[in-house]
Amino acid sequence: MNDVSEYGVSKSESLPRMDDAYLLGNGYDPVNELMRAIILRTIEDYHSKPEFRQEAIDYMFDEEEEYIFSFRAICRHLGMDPDKARFYIMNAKERISTRRRAA
Repeated sequence: MNDVSEYGVSKSESLPRMDDAYLLGNGYDPVNELMRAIILRTIEDYHSKPEFRQEAIDYMFDEEEEYIFSFRAICRHLGMDPDKARFYIMNAKERISTRRRAA
């Protein structure tokens, strides 16, 4: 029995894992990733220095819906209710993790 895979790696070794979102056909969309990153940055800023926190609050409470990267537009595009998302971000009992988890 051959112990080497077609990729030249021993079958007993495990290959590095990657995020399945980046595989073709799994719904990876650069615009969605950018929107996700904006929301995650907003969460980080909210839990950061006072001036960043205030900018995050201003961004989350801006009622602009026409601008594609407004908080409300991003939430709606990603299937979230903007008011509930804002409430959760601001009232989470534990800090919301913004780190991407490996698959």
